[in-house]
Amino acid sequence: MEHPKATTSHYKFTLLPKFFVNYHELARHSPRLKITTQPSLGLIDQPYNEPTNTQPDAQHKKPWERFTAHINQVNRESPDNVTYKVLYLTRHGLGVHNVFEGNVGREAWNNYWSHLDGDGTVFWVDAKLTEVGIQQAEALGQFWIDAVTIDKVPLPESLYTSPLARCLETTRLVFSKLMGQFREKFQPLVKELLRERLTDHTCDKRSTRTWIEGHYPCYLIEPGFSEDDRLWKPDGWESAEEHVARNQKVLEEIFDHDFGTFISLSVHSYAISAILRACGCEEFRVCEGSTIALLVRGERV
Repeated sequence: MEHPKATTSHYKFTLLPKFFVNYHELARHSPRLKITTQPSLGLIDQPYNEPTNTQPDAQHKKPWERFTAHINQVNRESPDNVTYKVLYLTRHGLGVHNVFEGNVGREAWNNYWSHLDGDGTVFWVDAKLTEVGIQQAEALGQFWIDAVTIDKVPLPESLYTSPLARCLETTRLVFSKLMGQFREKFQPLVKELLRERLTDHTCDKRSTRTWIEGHYPCYLIEPGFSEDDRLWKPDGWESAEEHVARNQKVLEEIFDHDFGTFISLSVHSYAISAILRACGCEEFRVCEGSTIALLVRGERV
């Protein structure tokens, strides 16, 4: 699989502010400069002008119900080449590589340890979740159940995930119980290009297709997904621009082929940054085991 070129872009993506809290401002004032999951997924309670939101009973509806009606109306009235989608971006829970880097320091990690498979006790090739990471994902799963039940946040109509193990497992822990409770099919789609920025760190090398199918049999795997990892190289780094172009391609595929409005993506810290940049937005960091919601306008050009 080749890296997509920035010149192949067929969509212009724009992140629409004023519907969700100012994540950049929150990040600047958070202890680790990272966003955590916000109450009601950060939706700002505000009035809308659609007929469905001005009827007498509208005042009794939850903010998410009124927002959903607004977005559906906007999509109905938009030109054929314009679509609005709400992206639920979930960063995986804490991984063993995150902990080891914190213990040895970034310099030692980048210069030595990250190139190894492990230290003899801990192994971080296609890094798995720690116990804390599992707990984070389980807690986020309960948050989602409460958000859908109490706040009327729409269920994800589609679930996409990075092929790296920490995202595959986070997706299962966060969304399988949620979808089952509402009798919806839990069938995430594994997308190769959703993975973290490619470096020479072994934690970013994915497992085989056979391993993924064996451990996550209910997951769908996109066409063309190879048995072995053809993207990761032990001596190569993906530039920031290449990473943005890769996520631009993912967004284009979703906007082209997925007719849902509320879309979940289980991804990585720098992948979230790349998605933000593909939408013309300044990036910010997201804490492990957290979900943020974004409203994105896609215009086919």
